[in-house]
Order: sequence, then C-alpha cells, then structure tokens
Amino acid sequence: MRYRLPATLVFVASLAACHWGANVKTFEPAMTPAGVRVALRVRGERADRLGELYAVDSSGVTLRAERVVRVHWASVAAMDVIELGKGYDISPDLPTIDAPHRARLAAVSRFPQGLSGALLARVLARVGQRAIEEVP
Repeated sequence: MRYRLPATLVFVASLAACHWGANVKTFEPAMTPAGVRVALRVRGERADRLGELYAVDSSGVTLRAERVVRVHWASVAAMDVIELGKGYDISPDLPTIDAPHRARLAAVSRFPQGLSGALLARVLARVGQRAIEEVP
C-alpha cells in the first residue's frame, strides 16, 4: 500500500521551500543600483580597504571608498565580499582569479557591464574626481 502525504503538509512544505535563502527583499544589489560591500586587502598594506564594488574586469577591481580606486589583480592579496559567502571571496592562497570567478564578482558590482570611457567620466565627475586613482 502506498502512503500519500496529506495535501496540507505538501502545500506547507512547498511554501517553506519558496522562502529559503536570499531573495529580492533581502539581497541589497537587487534592491538598489549599489554594488556589494567589500573588504579588499592590497599587497603591502596593513589595513583592508572597505567600500562598494564598482566594477570587475580582466585587469582588476574598481572600488569606491573615500575615492574611486582601481586595483590590478597582481596587487589584490584577498577580498571579502560581505554577506555573500565564500564563493565570491578571494582567499590569500588563491593563485589566480579565473574568468568564472571574475564574472561572479562583476555580476554583483554596481557596473557589471564595466566602467570605462564616457561612463567612467560621468562617474568621476559625480564623485568629484578628475581621474581614477590607480593602486600599483
């Protein structure tokens, strides 16, 4: 004889499954145009740079803290993407940042399409900078 779960129990279980994990109401990048918050460790610096992840591409990371700065991958020692988990973080022992990891990070940045040309000029004008600050 087969046992059938009561319809009410099936409905409650399916309703609970719909509310598991992050959703649009609790995931900050889905609610605003802001990128995620990060703590970025630059090689040779003692303190992390805290700020908003503006853009990610094959050459590095663009971050806004007090100023908009660009950090090349060779200078990135580690990065904690706050509240998104280890799949987004860059650990100190990671030898290189591969394309899929960069794509994941770009997707949660303020400018997932990248930040260059006219868009970069508008962003810098809005924050009162003449040029992006490059971190060697």
